[in-house]
Amino acid sequence: MNSILEILVALLVYPGFLFSFAVGGIFYWLYRKVRARFQARRGPPWYQFFVDLIKLFSKESIIPYSAGGSLMVLAPILSLTSLLLVAAMMPVGSGSLVEFEGDLIVALYFLALPALAMVIAGISSGSPYGSVGSGREVSMMVGYEIPYALSALTVGFSIRSLSLSSIVGYQLENGSFFLKYPLATAAFLLCLLPKISRRPFDAPEADTEIIAGPLTEYSGLLLGLFELANCLKWFVIPAFAVTLFFGGGANIVEFLVKCLGLVLLLSVIDIIHPRYRVDQGFKFFIKWALPLALIDFVRSLILP
Repeated sequence: MNSILEILVALLVYPGFLFSFAVGGIFYWLYRKVRARFQARRGPPWYQFFVDLIKLFSKESIIPYSAGGSLMVLAPILSLTSLLLVAAMMPVGSGSLVEFEGDLIVALYFLALPALAMVIAGISSGSPYGSVGSGREVSMMVGYEIPYALSALTVGFSIRSLSLSSIVGYQLENGSFFLKYPLATAAFLLCLLPKISRRPFDAPEADTEIIAGPLTEYSGLLLGLFELANCLKWFVIPAFAVTLFFGGGANIVEFLVKCLGLVLLLSVIDIIHPRYRVDQGFKFFIKWALPLALIDFVRSLILP
């Protein structure tokens, strides 16, 4: 009974949902605050995202008559659940909630599901803006998922283990992988931007062109679930990069400081760059990110 209770507490509180939600919300607020400062604005207070989320959850979800109701409901649940499962596998501080050999591969699959959920959301919404956004999301996924996966597998093949805990343990003893595989690290960091839908690769949700893309017809609770998933991305995706390339953390403070550094880096890149067209974004990943990832991937297979 005690073991079951401990698992539930870990899943719901730390290092599970509440912890990831709180940290992701703060990181998302920092992004908005930094962007506001660059634009000579004050920006929102730290609690603004949480207030907005409560407001969305209190409203009714309206599903258009022409939409696919079940798929519209499934999409945000799929996105949120996949991110929570990755958070449970992440070695944070003292360890991870779920740990097994091959969890790197599982995490890569789960981290592809939020983008797939956006595709499902747009297609099922019955909106032309949603359909355009879904098409853009698919095009971007084809461009960035391959270098993203190759970069992640580089560190696993380097130590001949696909366990996230083993990857962190190796780095704590031998140094971070970004020093050994700088090209794969650069490719991986470039792929983080479309993963969290930030410029210059945010064409699938370009508000000045297609309103909100796949989320145009979403409202109330369902939109709130997507916003909650977006909040979790701001923690889970940088945390995954810290785990693979920046040594994880000997303690929770070190881990969060490294995540914060990545959040600030991604925020600045988003702020200073204009949005790429979909074809430009796709060509960028094929021309630059994929070769960088391939070079270090081959090195990981050859070098001891």
